[in-house]
Amino acid sequence: MNWESGFLDLQAEDRSVPLMAEWLRELSDAPDQMDPNSQQRFYDPTLLPLDLAIVEAQPDAEGITLLFSDGHRHYYPYQRLMIEASLQADPDDVPQPMPWTIDTLTPPTLQWDQRKDSWARHNVLEGFFKFGFALLRNTPSVEDSLLDIAQVFGPIRETNWGRLFNVRTEAVATDLAYTGLALTAHTDNPYRRSVPGIQFLHCLANNATGGESTIVDGLSICNALKAEAPDEYDILTKLPVSFRYLSSDVNDRETAPMIRLDHNGNLRQLRLSTRLDFPPAVAPEILKKFYTARRHLARLAAEPRFVFSFKLQEGDCLMMDNHRTLHGRTAFAEDGFRFLQGSYIDHDGPESQYRTLNRQLRKMQSAQTVAA
Repeated sequence: MNWESGFLDLQAEDRSVPLMAEWLRELSDAPDQMDPNSQQRFYDPTLLPLDLAIVEAQPDAEGITLLFSDGHRHYYPYQRLMIEASLQADPDDVPQPMPWTIDTLTPPTLQWDQRKDSWARHNVLEGFFKFGFALLRNTPSVEDSLLDIAQVFGPIRETNWGRLFNVRTEAVATDLAYTGLALTAHTDNPYRRSVPGIQFLHCLANNATGGESTIVDGLSICNALKAEAPDEYDILTKLPVSFRYLSSDVNDRETAPMIRLDHNGNLRQLRLSTRLDFPPAVAPEILKKFYTARRHLARLAAEPRFVFSFKLQEGDCLMMDNHRTLHGRTAFAEDGFRFLQGSYIDHDGPESQYRTLNRQLRKMQSAQTVAA
């Protein structure tokens, strides 16, 4: 590990990352530099000297002590540097999403009476992050109990639909979800600037003929589109589309590509709702490519290999990533009663909960190993 070049060269198996003095100095979590509870700095890093440098380095088997030109000295474990420099995965981070088809899917499931068990909740959250949804079984089937169920995982995200909304047939429906019609695979609320991250659908009754729920992995169908028609995939990541919802007292709209990617080119968000999208009046050759791509993606979302279909039973609650998974249902008849309630939370709640549980369970395992 060399530092005399002005940088600390951190060596991984097949690459070297130069870490500059200012970056390392700001990383110091010494008790007089950073609050141990909030991980907030006690000082303003923009006031550090412009010519800050490493003046001394003392490595050992587990880490390195650095002395900076402003007089601050701190010990940095190698593992922490590897994680901060993205050379090693953070053991507390949420699992990477795994694309699935019905042949590879094992639906993550939590029996509700196990919700207070740390391992059970950790495992269902792990499955949720991998597959984009989870099933909560045998939850209370009392009206409005979804508020308590959802808040186990994070604060409720209120919208114009309220803290929760009823999914049942209505004489004057303000949304097609409130009819007995079939709903093709879609994401909820694509017309919002900040689309709700996680949706819950809680079954209170479902004895009507039909009305099977469907889940489609947006990651899998986007991967399939990219493999089968790269140009079509590309247009859906670039062309801004207007998504709109209009009622007597709401006029929501947002413009965004149907497929949003992160800085690494991975799927960040899918907005697919063919009843609510309006592309711009661009050149006909661009629009033709868009319509072909949207048709292709919608066709993939209907292919049986990508569709997990099941009937929600009383007490079942479906928890799904509304930025990744698509959901829908088959039509249902008026020969019975189908009543679901829905609610939203943001991603922050389950992600924070998973990291916290992961850290606690690793500490527990470590303590048990030492005791043994």
